[in-house]
Amino acid sequence: MMIAVIFLGVFVNEKTFNPYSHAGGGSVMPIHQLFPEPIYFSQLNRELTKEELNTIKKYKKKTHKNIGNVTSFDTYVLENKKLKNLKKDLATMVLDYFNKVICTDDSIVPYITQSWINYTETDQFHHRHSHSNSYISGVFYIDADKQVDSIKFYKPGSDERAIKPTVDKYNIFNSSNWQFPVQTGDTLLFPSTLIHGVERKKGTNTRISLSFNAFFKGTIGKKRELTELIL
Repeated sequence: MMIAVIFLGVFVNEKTFNPYSHAGGGSVMPIHQLFPEPIYFSQLNRELTKEELNTIKKYKKKTHKNIGNVTSFDTYVLENKKLKNLKKDLATMVLDYFNKVICTDDSIVPYITQSWINYTETDQFHHRHSHSNSYISGVFYIDADKQVDSIKFYKPGSDERAIKPTVDKYNIFNSSNWQFPVQTGDTLLFPSTLIHGVERKKGTNTRISLSFNAFFKGTIGKKRELTELIL
């Protein structure tokens, strides 16, 4: 299983981002990233079974119009027994996200709450949005072509900035959004508060994605510090 955690468009490994840049005269000027947003990338290490594909196909017969595309009426598709193995695979990725990103010693167990399927045809789109009442959100791409399909994330607070100089060279600090190409089998996990969307679709394939939210059960905080919360 290929896994990467990206922060504001940068792969997290010591070779990718050096927080020090050289200025004139040989001096070193540090530039640090503060409070980056994690985008977890993984790839399902198997192909979907015929039963899973047939089940997903049936959901397209019962959809409703969303803003820009269509979505399954069922918002708990991963509770379908025929998709139980897929749910298990995605839950494993959610747990890995918690272990790599959250890094808590609280007695909590993450779990998937709602899940639904999106169908996006040529010239359709997926409006900007975030996910309320959720901690982590994810997207699994059932059918996507990285040549024409992507997902875009928006920098928190970027629309409220009153001063916006013209940028001639974009980087992770001055960008207001960041776009990633996606392909069949990709899975992305990210904070539910992070605004994201899909621009008008190019290409002739039907882009099919399974979106889901995740929360956690257990106890967070410390009893003696009066911060304990039992969920």
